[in-house]
Amino acid sequence: MINLKNSVNKVAGFGVAALISMASTTVQAGLSEGLVLYQSFCAVCHGAEGEGQAMGKSLVDDGAKSLEPMDLLAVIREGRAGTGMAAWGDSFSADEILDTANYIRAMQGKLGIIIEPDDPIADDPIALAGRDLFNGSANCISCHTVGDKGGQVGPVLDGLSDRLDAQGILQAVSSPSASIIEGFGVKVIELTDGTIVSGRARNETANTVQIQSADGKRWRTYFKDRVKSVSDRDTSLMPNIYAGLSSAQQQQIVAFLNSL
Repeated sequence: MINLKNSVNKVAGFGVAALISMASTTVQAGLSEGLVLYQSFCAVCHGAEGEGQAMGKSLVDDGAKSLEPMDLLAVIREGRAGTGMAAWGDSFSADEILDTANYIRAMQGKLGIIIEPDDPIADDPIALAGRDLFNGSANCISCHTVGDKGGQVGPVLDGLSDRLDAQGILQAVSSPSASIIEGFGVKVIELTDGTIVSGRARNETANTVQIQSADGKRWRTYFKDRVKSVSDRDTSLMPNIYAGLSSAQQQQIVAFLNSL
């Protein structure tokens, strides 16, 4: 490992020591390597402090700061087509890419990226980006459980790839109403005042039906003789979020689902 003190001293006036002191202990160990890699290969285009210059954009402006952690890793690894940003995946090891990304995030005042060594998708940047999407902007986690986190409206997704092949997973996410899993059908209830209630149904009897609340945490029982009608809906509760994703995001979310 490169000596942290010597690395810091090589970059005068940059305040790197302050950046390193603010990082978590886990990330600190790699920041010295990230500093040397950045100064050796990145600063020539992006500036010593990430301020940007003629050959490279700023790494500390709002646009750069908005980049998701796994997207930052992917840019360093794969470059950006149509720009001067080179792909470093053939020159840097996975650890060096991570160290460089964490140094950039330290300059941005952000926390470092920590990839657990036992993470089954640690070496798959597409699946990692898909997991960020699943837990983030796509908000799949609000309805589906993975591990010990998630909602209860949709099926638990642990072991998904054992239940469905790649084509089945693609169909499930791109056409959610094509095949609805047993136990996740939707009932539509019209109350006596004309109000329509719909949701995942369970424990239906000749006299009653239970409907799950939108947050998945409660079940409400309706007596059939006290409502106007009870009917089945042939479409899934799951919205077609997939259709609104970019082609790259679609690949990412499918890669993550296939890893489960």
